[in-house]
Amino acid sequence: MFPFVTDPGLPVDGPLIGTEVYSRSAFTFSLHELYRAKAVTAPNMAVTGEIGSAKSSLLKCLAFRSIPFGVRFYTCDYKGEYELLADLAGVKPVRIGPGLGVVMNPLAGIRRHPGQTEQQWLHTQRARRLLLLEGLLEIQLGGPLTEPERSLLEYAVDAVTQEHEASAGRMATPTLSNVLAATGRPGLWSHRLDRLAYPLETFVADSRRVRLALERLVSGALGGVFDGPESSSASLDFTEAGAVLDLRAIRSSDAMTAMAMTCAQSWLEAELSSPDAPPRVCFYDEFALIARHLPLIRRTREQLKLARALGVANVLAFHRFSDLAASGSADSEQVRIARGLIEDCGVRVSYRQATGSLEQAREFLGTSDVETDLLRYLRQGVGLWKIGVRSYVVKHQLSRTETAMVHTDSRMTADEAPYAEARSPETPGAAS
Repeated sequence: MFPFVTDPGLPVDGPLIGTEVYSRSAFTFSLHELYRAKAVTAPNMAVTGEIGSAKSSLLKCLAFRSIPFGVRFYTCDYKGEYELLADLAGVKPVRIGPGLGVVMNPLAGIRRHPGQTEQQWLHTQRARRLLLLEGLLEIQLGGPLTEPERSLLEYAVDAVTQEHEASAGRMATPTLSNVLAATGRPGLWSHRLDRLAYPLETFVADSRRVRLALERLVSGALGGVFDGPESSSASLDFTEAGAVLDLRAIRSSDAMTAMAMTCAQSWLEAELSSPDAPPRVCFYDEFALIARHLPLIRRTREQLKLARALGVANVLAFHRFSDLAASGSADSEQVRIARGLIEDCGVRVSYRQATGSLEQAREFLGTSDVETDLLRYLRQGVGLWKIGVRSYVVKHQLSRTETAMVHTDSRMTADEAPYAEARSPETPGAAS
Protein backbone atom coordinates (compact mmCIF):
# COMPACT_ATOMS: atom_id res chain seq x y z
CA MET A 1 0.00 0.00 0.00
CA PHE A 2 1.29 3.46 -0.95
CA PRO A 3 -0.95 6.12 0.60
CA PHE A 4 -1.42 9.61 -0.88
CA VAL A 5 -0.60 8.54 -4.44
CA THR A 6 -4.10 8.19 -5.96
CA ASP A 7 -4.58 10.87 -8.56
CA PRO A 8 -8.05 12.40 -8.95
CA GLY A 9 -7.70 12.11 -12.74
CA LEU A 10 -8.56 14.67 -15.39
CA PRO A 11 -11.19 17.31 -14.58
CA VAL A 12 -13.22 16.49 -17.70
CA ASP A 13 -15.51 13.84 -19.08
CA GLY A 14 -15.01 12.13 -22.40
CA PRO A 15 -14.42 8.74 -24.02
CA LEU A 16 -12.83 6.10 -21.81
CA ILE A 17 -9.25 5.37 -22.87
CA GLY A 18 -8.37 2.75 -20.27
CA THR A 19 -6.86 2.81 -16.80
CA GLU A 20 -4.12 4.86 -15.17
CA VAL A 21 -1.50 2.26 -14.29
CA TYR A 22 -0.51 3.37 -10.79
CA SER A 23 -3.83 4.58 -9.37
CA ARG A 24 -5.88 1.89 -11.22
CA SER A 25 -8.51 4.57 -11.87
CA ALA A 26 -10.49 4.98 -15.09
CA PHE A 27 -8.90 7.42 -17.55
CA THR A 28 -11.27 9.47 -19.72
CA PHE A 29 -10.09 12.02 -22.22
CA SER A 30 -11.36 14.75 -24.56
CA LEU A 31 -9.25 17.45 -26.22
CA HIS A 32 -12.23 19.75 -26.62
CA GLU A 33 -13.32 19.37 -22.99
CA LEU A 34 -9.78 19.86 -21.70
CA TYR A 35 -9.57 23.12 -23.62
CA ARG A 36 -12.97 24.29 -22.38
CA ALA A 37 -11.87 23.52 -18.79
CA LYS A 38 -8.65 25.53 -19.43
CA ALA A 39 -6.59 22.48 -18.51
CA VAL A 40 -4.61 23.01 -21.74
CA THR A 41 -3.92 26.21 -23.68
CA ALA A 42 -4.35 24.72 -27.18
CA PRO A 43 -6.52 21.82 -28.46
CA ASN A 44 -3.57 20.09 -30.14
CA MET A 45 -2.04 16.71 -29.37
CA ALA A 46 1.12 14.81 -30.30
CA VAL A 47 1.27 11.00 -30.32
CA THR A 48 4.47 9.05 -30.90
CA GLY A 49 5.67 5.48 -30.52
CA GLU A 50 7.69 2.77 -32.18
CA ILE A 51 6.07 0.46 -34.71
CA GLY A 52 4.04 -2.11 -32.79
CA SER A 53 3.70 0.00 -29.64
CA ALA A 54 -0.01 0.74 -30.38
CA LYS A 55 0.29 4.37 -31.47
CA SER A 56 -2.00 3.84 -34.46
CA SER A 57 -4.44 1.89 -32.30
CA LEU A 58 -4.86 4.89 -30.03
CA LEU A 59 -5.49 7.19 -33.00
CA LYS A 60 -8.23 4.97 -34.39
CA CYS A 61 -9.86 4.50 -30.99
CA LEU A 62 -9.78 8.22 -30.27
CA ALA A 63 -11.61 8.80 -33.54
CA PHE A 64 -14.09 5.93 -33.06
CA ARG A 65 -14.91 6.56 -29.39
CA SER A 66 -15.45 10.29 -29.87
CA ILE A 67 -18.32 9.78 -32.34
CA PRO A 68 -21.03 9.29 -29.65
CA PHE A 69 -19.82 12.54 -28.06
CA GLY A 70 -20.58 14.44 -31.28
CA VAL A 71 -16.95 14.86 -32.38
CA ARG A 72 -16.22 14.19 -36.07
CA PHE A 73 -12.87 12.76 -37.22
CA TYR A 74 -10.91 13.55 -40.41
CA THR A 75 -7.71 11.95 -41.67
CA CYS A 76 -5.61 11.18 -44.74
CA ASP A 77 -4.84 7.49 -45.25
CA TYR A 78 -1.99 6.56 -47.56
CA LYS A 79 -1.56 2.92 -46.46
CA GLY A 80 -5.15 1.68 -46.20
CA GLU A 81 -5.02 1.58 -42.40
CA TYR A 82 -8.33 3.33 -41.77
CA GLU A 83 -10.69 1.21 -43.88
CA LEU A 84 -12.04 -0.78 -40.95
CA LEU A 85 -12.50 2.38 -38.87
CA ALA A 86 -14.44 3.98 -41.73
CA ASP A 87 -16.57 0.84 -42.06
CA LEU A 88 -17.42 0.78 -38.34
CA ALA A 89 -18.20 4.49 -38.38
CA GLY A 90 -20.43 4.17 -41.45
CA VAL A 91 -18.15 6.38 -43.54
CA LYS A 92 -17.19 5.68 -47.14
CA PRO A 93 -13.51 6.59 -47.75
CA VAL A 94 -12.93 9.17 -50.47
CA ARG A 95 -10.48 7.52 -52.87
CA ILE A 96 -8.14 10.04 -54.47
CA GLY A 97 -5.97 9.36 -57.47
CA PRO A 98 -5.69 9.61 -61.26
CA GLY A 99 -8.89 8.56 -62.99
CA LEU A 100 -10.89 8.11 -59.77
CA GLY A 101 -13.11 11.11 -60.47
CA VAL A 102 -12.42 13.07 -57.28
CA VAL A 103 -10.88 16.51 -57.79
CA MET A 104 -9.83 18.81 -54.98
CA ASN A 105 -8.47 22.34 -54.82
CA PRO A 106 -5.67 22.66 -52.25
CA LEU A 107 -5.75 26.44 -52.73
CA ALA A 108 -9.37 26.67 -51.56
CA GLY A 109 -9.89 29.42 -49.01
CA ILE A 110 -10.73 29.00 -45.36
CA ARG A 111 -13.85 30.66 -43.98
CA ARG A 112 -13.64 33.85 -42.00
CA HIS A 113 -14.23 33.17 -38.31
CA PRO A 114 -15.86 35.51 -35.77
CA GLY A 115 -13.48 38.03 -34.27
CA GLN A 116 -11.25 38.09 -37.34
CA THR A 117 -11.09 41.34 -39.29
CA GLU A 118 -11.35 41.22 -43.06
CA GLN A 119 -7.72 42.29 -43.39
CA GLN A 120 -6.57 39.50 -41.05
CA TRP A 121 -8.64 36.97 -42.97
CA LEU A 122 -7.24 38.06 -46.34
CA HIS A 123 -3.68 37.95 -44.98
CA THR A 124 -4.23 34.42 -43.64
CA GLN A 125 -5.66 33.26 -46.97
CA ARG A 126 -2.73 34.63 -48.93
CA ALA A 127 -0.08 33.32 -46.54
CA ARG A 128 -1.37 29.74 -46.45
CA ARG A 129 -1.66 29.60 -50.25
CA LEU A 130 1.87 30.87 -50.77
CA LEU A 131 3.28 28.50 -48.16
CA LEU A 132 1.59 25.58 -49.89
CA LEU A 133 2.86 26.53 -53.34
CA GLU A 134 6.40 27.13 -52.10
CA GLY A 135 6.39 23.80 -50.29
CA LEU A 136 5.20 21.82 -53.31
CA LEU A 137 7.64 23.48 -55.68
CA GLU A 138 10.64 23.14 -53.35
CA ILE A 139 9.96 19.39 -53.16
CA GLN A 140 9.56 19.28 -56.94
CA LEU A 141 12.83 21.18 -57.48
CA GLY A 142 14.73 19.49 -54.68
CA GLY A 143 15.82 22.75 -53.05
CA PRO A 144 14.76 26.23 -51.92
CA LEU A 145 13.27 28.78 -54.25
CA THR A 146 15.12 31.95 -55.19
CA GLU A 147 13.73 35.39 -54.41
CA PRO A 148 12.55 36.01 -58.01
CA GLU A 149 10.79 32.64 -57.97
CA ARG A 150 9.00 33.44 -54.72
CA SER A 151 8.05 36.86 -56.07
CA LEU A 152 6.60 35.33 -59.23
CA LEU A 153 4.35 33.06 -57.14
CA GLU A 154 3.19 36.08 -55.14
CA TYR A 155 2.48 38.09 -58.27
CA ALA A 156 0.56 35.23 -59.89
CA VAL A 157 -1.58 34.45 -56.82
CA ASP A 158 -2.37 38.14 -56.34
CA ALA A 159 -3.29 38.48 -60.01
CA VAL A 160 -5.70 35.54 -59.83
CA THR A 161 -7.32 36.64 -56.57
CA GLN A 162 -7.21 40.34 -57.58
CA GLU A 163 -5.58 41.06 -54.23
CA HIS A 164 -4.67 44.65 -55.07
CA GLU A 165 -7.87 45.60 -56.92
CA ALA A 166 -9.97 47.88 -54.73
CA SER A 167 -13.11 47.15 -56.77
CA ALA A 168 -12.55 43.42 -57.05
CA GLY A 169 -15.43 42.55 -54.74
CA ARG A 170 -15.46 38.87 -53.87
CA MET A 171 -11.99 37.43 -54.43
CA ALA A 172 -11.58 34.65 -56.96
CA THR A 173 -10.42 31.25 -55.73
CA PRO A 174 -7.12 30.28 -57.34
CA THR A 175 -6.25 26.83 -58.64
CA LEU A 176 -2.88 25.40 -59.59
CA SER A 177 -3.75 25.78 -63.29
CA ASN A 178 -4.79 29.41 -63.22
CA VAL A 179 -1.80 30.33 -61.05
CA LEU A 180 0.39 28.65 -63.68
CA ALA A 181 -1.40 30.61 -66.42
CA ALA A 182 -0.88 33.87 -64.54
CA THR A 183 2.87 33.25 -64.24
CA GLY A 184 3.07 33.33 -68.05
CA ARG A 185 1.10 36.57 -68.47
CA PRO A 186 3.47 39.40 -67.47
CA GLY A 187 0.85 41.99 -68.34
CA LEU A 188 -0.97 41.02 -65.12
CA TRP A 189 1.93 41.76 -62.80
CA SER A 190 4.83 43.44 -64.64
CA HIS A 191 3.85 46.83 -63.14
CA ARG A 192 5.08 45.52 -59.77
CA LEU A 193 8.60 45.30 -61.17
CA ASP A 194 8.68 48.99 -62.10
CA ARG A 195 9.34 50.23 -58.58
CA LEU A 196 12.12 47.66 -58.25
CA ALA A 197 13.88 48.78 -61.45
CA TYR A 198 13.93 45.06 -62.33
CA PRO A 199 13.88 44.54 -66.13
CA LEU A 200 11.04 42.26 -67.14
CA GLU A 201 13.20 40.12 -69.43
CA THR A 202 15.71 39.51 -66.63
CA PHE A 203 12.96 38.66 -64.15
CA VAL A 204 11.33 36.21 -66.58
CA ALA A 205 14.66 34.46 -67.08
CA ASP A 206 15.41 34.40 -63.35
CA SER A 207 12.04 32.83 -62.52
CA ARG A 208 11.76 30.41 -65.44
CA ARG A 209 12.59 27.40 -63.28
CA VAL A 210 9.55 27.78 -61.03
CA ARG A 211 7.20 28.07 -64.03
CA LEU A 212 8.52 24.82 -65.45
CA ALA A 213 8.23 23.08 -62.06
CA LEU A 214 4.65 24.27 -61.61
CA GLU A 215 3.79 23.06 -65.11
CA ARG A 216 5.19 19.60 -64.28
CA LEU A 217 3.16 19.61 -61.07
CA VAL A 218 -0.07 20.46 -62.87
CA SER A 219 0.37 18.12 -65.83
CA GLY A 220 2.33 15.34 -64.13
CA ALA A 221 2.58 14.29 -60.51
CA LEU A 222 -0.69 15.69 -59.17
CA GLY A 223 -2.36 16.47 -62.48
CA GLY A 224 -6.12 16.05 -62.54
CA VAL A 225 -6.30 15.26 -58.82
CA PHE A 226 -5.54 18.50 -56.98
CA ASP A 227 -6.47 21.04 -59.62
CA GLY A 228 -10.18 21.38 -59.10
CA PRO A 229 -12.20 24.56 -59.62
CA GLU A 230 -14.04 26.29 -56.82
CA SER A 231 -17.00 23.96 -57.39
CA SER A 232 -14.88 20.90 -56.69
CA SER A 233 -16.31 17.40 -57.01
CA ALA A 234 -15.37 16.71 -53.38
CA SER A 235 -16.97 18.19 -50.27
CA LEU A 236 -17.48 17.21 -46.65
CA ASP A 237 -20.82 16.10 -45.22
CA PHE A 238 -20.85 17.12 -41.57
CA THR A 239 -23.82 14.85 -40.87
CA GLU A 240 -21.46 11.89 -41.23
CA ALA A 241 -19.15 10.70 -38.47
CA GLY A 242 -16.06 11.92 -40.30
CA ALA A 243 -14.05 11.49 -43.47
CA VAL A 244 -11.13 9.36 -44.62
CA LEU A 245 -9.17 10.55 -47.67
CA ASP A 246 -7.59 7.45 -49.23
CA LEU A 247 -4.32 8.44 -50.98
CA ARG A 248 -2.94 4.98 -51.76
CA ALA A 249 -3.37 5.41 -55.51
CA ILE A 250 -0.81 8.22 -55.69
CA ARG A 251 1.82 6.85 -53.34
CA SER A 252 5.12 6.31 -55.16
CA SER A 253 7.83 7.94 -53.02
CA ASP A 254 8.17 9.78 -49.73
CA ALA A 255 8.36 13.11 -51.58
CA MET A 256 5.25 12.32 -53.63
CA THR A 257 3.43 11.14 -50.51
CA ALA A 258 4.34 14.36 -48.67
CA MET A 259 3.01 16.46 -51.56
CA ALA A 260 -0.21 14.47 -51.86
CA MET A 261 -0.79 14.52 -48.11
CA THR A 262 -0.20 18.26 -47.97
CA CYS A 263 -2.58 19.01 -50.84
CA ALA A 264 -5.30 16.79 -49.39
CA GLN A 265 -4.85 18.24 -45.90
CA SER A 266 -4.95 21.79 -47.24
CA TRP A 267 -8.28 21.10 -48.95
CA LEU A 268 -9.52 19.31 -45.82
CA GLU A 269 -8.54 22.23 -43.57
CA ALA A 270 -10.45 24.66 -45.79
CA GLU A 271 -13.55 22.48 -45.56
CA LEU A 272 -13.19 22.13 -41.78
CA SER A 273 -13.11 25.91 -41.34
CA SER A 274 -16.88 26.09 -41.83
CA PRO A 275 -18.25 28.09 -38.87
CA ASP A 276 -21.35 25.88 -38.53
CA ALA A 277 -19.39 22.62 -38.37
CA PRO A 278 -19.65 20.40 -35.27
CA PRO A 279 -16.67 19.70 -32.97
CA ARG A 280 -14.01 17.99 -35.07
CA VAL A 281 -10.55 16.50 -34.80
CA CYS A 282 -8.04 16.31 -37.65
CA PHE A 283 -5.36 13.59 -37.59
CA TYR A 284 -1.97 14.27 -39.20
CA ASP A 285 -0.53 10.76 -39.38
CA GLU A 286 3.10 10.33 -40.49
CA PHE A 287 3.84 13.91 -39.47
CA ALA A 288 7.58 13.22 -39.82
CA LEU A 289 7.19 13.13 -43.63
CA ILE A 290 5.92 16.71 -43.54
CA ALA A 291 8.60 17.81 -41.07
CA ARG A 292 11.36 16.98 -43.58
CA HIS A 293 10.32 19.91 -45.77
CA LEU A 294 10.66 23.39 -44.30
CA PRO A 295 7.83 25.12 -46.24
CA LEU A 296 5.42 22.27 -45.42
CA ILE A 297 6.11 22.38 -41.71
CA ARG A 298 5.78 26.16 -41.81
CA ARG A 299 2.34 25.67 -43.36
CA THR A 300 1.40 23.18 -40.64
CA ARG A 301 2.46 25.68 -37.97
CA GLU A 302 0.18 28.33 -39.44
CA GLN A 303 -2.73 25.91 -39.56
CA LEU A 304 -2.31 24.85 -35.93
CA LYS A 305 -2.37 28.50 -34.89
CA LEU A 306 -5.97 28.60 -36.14
CA ALA A 307 -7.05 25.61 -34.03
CA ARG A 308 -8.67 27.63 -31.26
CA ALA A 309 -10.39 30.09 -33.59
CA LEU A 310 -11.80 27.35 -35.84
CA GLY A 311 -12.67 24.92 -33.04
CA VAL A 312 -10.60 22.15 -34.66
CA ALA A 313 -8.51 19.81 -32.52
CA ASN A 314 -5.37 18.54 -34.25
CA VAL A 315 -3.39 15.35 -33.59
CA LEU A 316 0.20 15.02 -34.88
CA ALA A 317 1.40 11.42 -35.06
CA PHE A 318 4.82 9.97 -35.86
CA HIS A 319 7.05 7.06 -34.83
CA ARG A 320 10.17 8.48 -33.19
CA PHE A 321 11.41 11.82 -31.95
CA SER A 322 14.68 11.02 -33.70
CA ASP A 323 12.75 11.29 -37.00
CA LEU A 324 11.99 14.92 -36.22
CA ALA A 325 15.51 15.61 -35.00
CA ALA A 326 16.89 14.12 -38.24
CA SER A 327 14.88 16.53 -40.42
CA GLY A 328 17.71 19.08 -40.10
CA SER A 329 20.66 20.17 -37.99
CA ALA A 330 20.08 20.73 -34.30
CA ASP A 331 19.68 24.49 -34.72
CA SER A 332 17.89 24.39 -38.09
CA GLU A 333 14.56 26.13 -38.58
CA GLN A 334 12.88 22.81 -39.34
CA VAL A 335 13.85 21.27 -36.01
CA ARG A 336 13.01 24.47 -34.13
CA ILE A 337 9.54 24.56 -35.68
CA ALA A 338 8.98 20.85 -35.00
CA ARG A 339 10.05 21.32 -31.38
CA GLY A 340 7.79 24.35 -31.06
CA LEU A 341 4.81 22.46 -32.47
CA ILE A 342 5.27 19.64 -29.97
CA GLU A 343 5.75 22.08 -27.09
CA ASP A 344 2.58 23.92 -28.11
CA CYS A 345 0.57 20.70 -27.97
CA GLY A 346 -1.42 20.69 -24.75
CA VAL A 347 -1.33 16.87 -24.74
CA ARG A 348 1.73 14.77 -25.56
CA VAL A 349 1.53 10.98 -25.57
CA SER A 350 4.55 8.77 -25.99
CA TYR A 351 4.55 5.02 -26.29
CA ARG A 352 7.73 2.93 -26.17
CA GLN A 353 10.86 4.62 -27.53
CA ALA A 354 14.13 2.99 -28.55
CA THR A 355 17.19 3.79 -26.46
CA GLY A 356 18.65 5.85 -29.30
CA SER A 357 15.61 8.14 -29.30
CA LEU A 358 15.47 8.86 -25.57
CA GLU A 359 17.53 12.05 -25.64
CA GLN A 360 15.38 13.48 -28.42
CA ALA A 361 12.28 12.43 -26.46
CA ARG A 362 13.56 14.30 -23.40
CA GLU A 363 14.25 17.36 -25.56
CA PHE A 364 10.87 17.42 -27.31
CA LEU A 365 8.70 16.24 -24.40
CA GLY A 366 10.46 17.89 -21.48
CA THR A 367 10.36 14.65 -19.47
CA SER A 368 12.12 14.09 -16.16
CA ASP A 369 14.91 11.52 -15.80
CA VAL A 370 12.48 8.94 -14.41
CA GLU A 371 9.94 9.54 -17.19
CA THR A 372 12.60 9.40 -19.90
CA ASP A 373 13.93 6.09 -18.58
CA LEU A 374 10.39 4.72 -18.34
CA LEU A 375 9.87 5.17 -22.09
CA ARG A 376 12.20 2.25 -22.77
CA TYR A 377 10.14 -0.19 -20.72
CA LEU A 378 6.55 0.63 -21.67
CA ARG A 379 4.68 -2.41 -22.89
CA GLN A 380 2.44 -2.45 -25.92
CA GLY A 381 -0.62 -0.29 -25.35
CA VAL A 382 0.84 1.59 -22.37
CA GLY A 383 1.84 5.21 -22.87
CA LEU A 384 3.16 8.20 -20.97
CA TRP A 385 0.64 11.03 -21.19
CA LYS A 386 1.82 14.59 -20.53
CA ILE A 387 -1.22 16.84 -20.10
CA GLY A 388 -0.30 20.37 -19.21
CA VAL A 389 2.11 20.04 -16.30
CA ARG A 390 0.78 16.65 -15.17
CA SER A 391 1.88 13.16 -16.17
CA TYR A 392 -0.03 9.89 -16.37
CA VAL A 393 0.89 6.34 -17.35
CA VAL A 394 -2.18 5.00 -19.14
CA LYS A 395 -2.98 1.48 -20.25
CA HIS A 396 -5.09 1.70 -23.41
CA GLN A 397 -7.77 -1.00 -23.45
CA LEU A 398 -9.56 -2.34 -26.50
CA SER A 399 -12.99 -3.81 -27.03
CA ARG A 400 -13.35 -6.91 -29.22
CA THR A 401 -14.59 -4.80 -32.09
CA GLU A 402 -11.66 -2.41 -31.77
CA THR A 403 -9.16 -5.26 -31.53
CA ALA A 404 -10.23 -6.39 -35.00
CA MET A 405 -10.23 -2.78 -36.24
CA VAL A 406 -6.62 -2.09 -35.22
CA HIS A 407 -5.16 -5.54 -35.89
CA THR A 408 -4.27 -4.72 -39.50
CA ASP A 409 -1.40 -2.40 -38.60
CA SER A 410 -0.38 -3.65 -35.16
CA ARG A 411 2.10 -6.13 -36.68
CA MET A 412 1.07 -8.75 -34.18
CA THR A 413 0.78 -12.37 -35.29
CA ALA A 414 -2.48 -14.22 -34.97
CA ASP A 415 -1.33 -16.22 -31.97
CA GLU A 416 -0.31 -13.16 -29.93
CA ALA A 417 -2.73 -12.02 -27.23
CA PRO A 418 -4.25 -8.56 -27.72
CA TYR A 419 -2.50 -6.00 -25.59
CA ALA A 420 -5.81 -5.21 -23.94
CA GLU A 421 -5.30 -8.42 -21.99
CA ALA A 422 -1.63 -7.83 -21.20
CA ARG A 423 -0.50 -7.12 -17.69
CA SER A 424 0.48 -3.62 -16.61
CA PRO A 425 4.19 -2.78 -16.86
CA GLU A 426 5.75 -3.42 -13.49
CA THR A 427 9.21 -2.50 -14.67
CA PRO A 428 12.33 -1.10 -12.99
CA GLY A 429 11.55 2.32 -14.42
CA ALA A 430 7.87 2.11 -13.48
CA ALA A 431 8.65 1.32 -9.87
CA SER A 432 10.31 4.70 -9.57
